[in-house]
Amino acid sequence: MTPAAPTPPGELDHRLPRTVRPSRYRLELEPDLATATFRGREAVAIEVAEPVDAVVLNAVELTIDEAWLEGPTGDRLDATVELDDDAGRATLRLGATARPGDWTLHVGFAGILNDKLHGFYRSTFTGADGAEHVLATTQFEATDARRAFPCWDEPDLKAVFEVTLVVREGLTALSNARVVADEPTGDGRRRVRFADTMPMSTYLVAFVVGPLELTAAVDVDGVPLRVAHVPGKEHLTAFALDTAAFCLRFFADYYGIPYPGDKVDLVAIPDFAFGAMENLGCITFREALLLVDPAQATQAELQLVADVVAHELAHMWFGDLVTMRWWNGIWLNEAFATFMETLAVDAFRPQWRRWVTFGLERSTALDVDALESTRPVEYPVHSPADADGMFDVLTYQKGAAVLRMLEQYLGADRFRDGIRHYLRTHQHGNTDTTDLWVAIEAATGEPVRRIMDSWIFQGGYPLVSASVAAGPELRLHQQRFRYDGVDDPTSWSVPLLVRVTEPAGDTSAARIERTLLESGPASIPLPDSDRAVVVVNAGGHGFLRVRYAPELLDRLTRSLSILSPIERYGLVDDTWASVLSGAAPASSFVELVSRFGEETELAVWQSIHSGLGLLDRLLEGGARGALQQRVRALAGPALERLSWEPAEGEDELTRELRGVLIRMLGVLGNDDAVQEEANAVQRASEREGSFVDANVAAAAVVVTAFTGAAEEYERFVERARSAATPQEELRYLYALAEFDRPELMQRTLEASLDWVRTQSAPLLLARCLRNRDHGASAWTFVRQHWAEISDRFPPGMIVRVAEGVRALTRPEVAADVEAFFAEHPLPRSAKTLAQHLERLRVNVALRQRDAAPLAADLT
Repeated sequence: MTPAAPTPPGELDHRLPRTVRPSRYRLELEPDLATATFRGREAVAIEVAEPVDAVVLNAVELTIDEAWLEGPTGDRLDATVELDDDAGRATLRLGATARPGDWTLHVGFAGILNDKLHGFYRSTFTGADGAEHVLATTQFEATDARRAFPCWDEPDLKAVFEVTLVVREGLTALSNARVVADEPTGDGRRRVRFADTMPMSTYLVAFVVGPLELTAAVDVDGVPLRVAHVPGKEHLTAFALDTAAFCLRFFADYYGIPYPGDKVDLVAIPDFAFGAMENLGCITFREALLLVDPAQATQAELQLVADVVAHELAHMWFGDLVTMRWWNGIWLNEAFATFMETLAVDAFRPQWRRWVTFGLERSTALDVDALESTRPVEYPVHSPADADGMFDVLTYQKGAAVLRMLEQYLGADRFRDGIRHYLRTHQHGNTDTTDLWVAIEAATGEPVRRIMDSWIFQGGYPLVSASVAAGPELRLHQQRFRYDGVDDPTSWSVPLLVRVTEPAGDTSAARIERTLLESGPASIPLPDSDRAVVVVNAGGHGFLRVRYAPELLDRLTRSLSILSPIERYGLVDDTWASVLSGAAPASSFVELVSRFGEETELAVWQSIHSGLGLLDRLLEGGARGALQQRVRALAGPALERLSWEPAEGEDELTRELRGVLIRMLGVLGNDDAVQEEANAVQRASEREGSFVDANVAAAAVVVTAFTGAAEEYERFVERARSAATPQEELRYLYALAEFDRPELMQRTLEASLDWVRTQSAPLLLARCLRNRDHGASAWTFVRQHWAEISDRFPPGMIVRVAEGVRALTRPEVAADVEAFFAEHPLPRSAKTLAQHLERLRVNVALRQRDAAPLAADLT
């Protein structure tokens, strides 16, 4: 056990005293699914560090029936209980002073299986018999274990857990470790006892009870691996098992440490607020992120399942075995797991070119980090609400991106050596960010802490400008990139890879320059040639934007073929960012992407589609028609080259690209022929026995919704409610937000507060807000039904509704949004909400600045 660090100022009101520390919980729970309640008892081995007359621990929404301390010689100190739900604490007042030493705390308690998807909660599903079935499951991160049992609910207070579940006969019971005893109680129930876990934090404890089925165990080098699911879905488990088996071996090899648990259960939960949760040995998932039929899934849907399975398994070492000391370090868990998921899936399916498609995820972080309201990756966390605010794109995607940047700069092998050193040094303990940098420095001899502190402890990122100076030489300097254009002196230690290529006949001579760009300018010698092509951020792994002097940019755009896919993606993405910041006119983006007609890379087309999609929101009438014609001229030949039918042996990214082009032409390009074909394909895909490539079928669903009327809407509702796979269910559900008729949009909005599951409804409402023509009316609905939204949805997901305002562009709507949230703040998600609102203002500024000039240029 690593000792706790000194408590930072401001945390004292939310941290438990260190006078008493747990070392082992013996926990027994009796859930009653029919009454949505549970009872429990625990015996916790504790160490009292100094004389105390009270034991303070965490508890919320629990009743505590009895509590006492038992000494090593059998002496007993009874306690009276004071509960404070607002503080999340229970204070056990002892009848006498407990002397320093070892004691056992006994507590009897009871609670409810809530419907808020946190703590110990209930989830429901409709079985093949048409009846509703109930299961009980857990979601404890960040600070909700206290809703299930009294505990020391802080990450550095690790302990061993022995869990026993008393459940009705016929129900499956799962926890973190393997079953060591399963005995009838004589009253129609069973007492299921699980083995001791390794020392771990409370937020990683899990238990699941319900009418679930389990696949046969797959042996992964001695580790049994299973998937738990509701009855009737075993046929959707094979891909997750295949992925998980690969990843368990990959991570054990990469980390140089065997898997730290005794089994792995991947558990598909019908109602789940997050994507998945890395509970040791009992990983819980949304069904759509675990259960999948590869024959009916798009490449993107399949990749998402692989990503999430890999992410959670990476946590078994990085997060579970070694854990952050306090919630300010949550990025240590999540960023590294995001980095490792991409690394593992890239090895699992090399044809997916996962580090290329990661560019889109990096761009989501760059987009947020260009705001004044961004935050450092790591910042002080005082309260549980502060901890909730850490789970965002900056923790996950920015954190992973800067790790990838560091790995590429240091070299993959040296970086891995540092990670192995870190895990070996701190296994079963808790760490701070600096511990990671110290370990990598020890393995590489590089100034890792100096470099990375500039990326982790300050928000934002640099714009690296490149120009040619006399010599000749390449001159590089940095400034902070911000959408608002404010001059900002912040600087970073920027690990840069720069490629210089000088064309020479049919071959090219290229060299890579590795340089650390600090606050001052840097210079790199150039060939004595005005034809040298320079790629700043070679490989596209740096977390930064690049702005080239005109002559350098011209050489790049005339030499697209020598750029890698991720470098071409970066060129498009950086140009779009310049438009959003006002540094370049919108027409410059349209002009640039017009040169990409021969492009074959999925990620590049996705970036083009995204930028043109926002420009489409600025235009009306003839100008919009002119942009649609540009879209058809650009994407039409690309789809014609691919055709609507996959070729034999075609790779999966090409299949996904076909779907992107169909959506781009059918919606953004308003192409009549594509719309007609999409409608026919969509109907064909519903006929039993027909085969339509999943990527085409999914795209056809979107295009059909965009052009559809009441008949199509009814079919889509039925498909959403009776889909054969979780992926199909979400395709049809989210397509309900794409219908262009006002009365159908109103039905979708109402459905979000009626029959749509609360795990999906916030995302559906956000999609309604993103509807080009009905986003404003969707906002009116959200505003009018805010009280119901706040009461119905899980607290941590309410901000997901507000995320939809990032697509709005009209100033009068934006003003109403700002005024509403000024009166209805979201304390749990204050920083994320501020970012959504600022991004909305960026869109409004773009409309006011560029709508008229762009319309004039297009017409």
